[in-house]
Amino acid sequence: MKPRTKVLAFFGIVILGVVILMLLVKTKPKPARSDAGPVQPVVEVTRLTAGTVQVLIDATGTVQPARDVQITSEVGGRVESVAGDFIPGGRVKAGDPLIELEPERFELAVAQARANLARGRSDLSLEEGRVQVAKREWGLFDQADSDGALAQREPQLAAARANVQSAEAQLRDAQLNLERSAITAPFDGVVQSESVEAGQVIGSGQQLGRLLGADVFHVLASVPVGRLQWLQLPGDDGTPGAQAEIRQPNTSGTREGRVIRVLGELDPEGRMALLLIEVPDPLSGATPLLVGAFVDVKLVGRELRDTIAVPRAALVESNAVWRVRDDKTLEQASLTITWRGNDAVYVRNGSGGLHDGDQILTTRIPLAVEGMHVRIAGEDASPQQTPSGEPGGP
Repeated sequence: MKPRTKVLAFFGIVILGVVILMLLVKTKPKPARSDAGPVQPVVEVTRLTAGTVQVLIDATGTVQPARDVQITSEVGGRVESVAGDFIPGGRVKAGDPLIELEPERFELAVAQARANLARGRSDLSLEEGRVQVAKREWGLFDQADSDGALAQREPQLAAARANVQSAEAQLRDAQLNLERSAITAPFDGVVQSESVEAGQVIGSGQQLGRLLGADVFHVLASVPVGRLQWLQLPGDDGTPGAQAEIRQPNTSGTREGRVIRVLGELDPEGRMALLLIEVPDPLSGATPLLVGAFVDVKLVGRELRDTIAVPRAALVESNAVWRVRDDKTLEQASLTITWRGNDAVYVRNGSGGLHDGDQILTTRIPLAVEGMHVRIAGEDASPQQTPSGEPGGP
């Protein structure tokens, strides 16, 4: 084949390919036009309800005894007996005998003091008789140059009376020592510790044990200073403090308490306010409240009226939400938050454009914008509209 013929054949093939390609492009089927409109994401919403909300403040605290005394002996002696309940964990009632010393020495002291008092009273009676005689004799003599008080034995009478008073005091002291030889519980309590046995010789002032009051315990709780304004604090006029719910970890049930005092200092570690909560009857029930235990405290604060609770799941950047209008479009509402709880924030009805009955978005839409159409889960889908407003079709 001649070169000229080869070149013509090559260009003919190229031209034929171009013609075929153009025919394929022109005859390509066109995609069906869709008038379904923009995609509407399916979302979850919650309907808001306005009402009265009780502010609850969470805190932690430590259980402390309201009454804590060291049991000591005011007199020394040999221990005759120790009560069976005077052991760690033992429960005692006010007036129950705890420790008794051998009483013989104290009984002898009482007998000796009574004898001294009897002798002193006898001496006083004799001296009063002498005074009567001296006064009669004094009336028979010239009184100008004599000391009448001395002649009438007034100093001796005063000394006799003083001796009687001293003997009475010694008798009372001996009787008190006899009473103190039996050590009793000063109040209803639980024995925390003891360190005495029968036969032991103890001295005056020696510590024999520790007793905690069983009728009331205290909980020392830490609360941020800014939250005190939401609590009812005890007043000088007898106004009771806020109620509190006490829960001991890893136990069932709760105990009720009440704030009785705000300490006049801050917690040195967290710089928070310290509240003293009174918990009555702490040892009752299946699980007693234990001194030294760390507890969870829920303080009942003031009431917020005409207030809406907004779930935290609905928040956008901590202080806004997406409100779903009646036409199922989104509108962002900025909130003025009155109170922040663990699971919700609380706003006044009407604040930020939110009202009782409004629906807000709880589904996260990363690219949500103002005016976006959404479809609420569980609701029937409405017919889609074409841009001209006519029902859409295939």
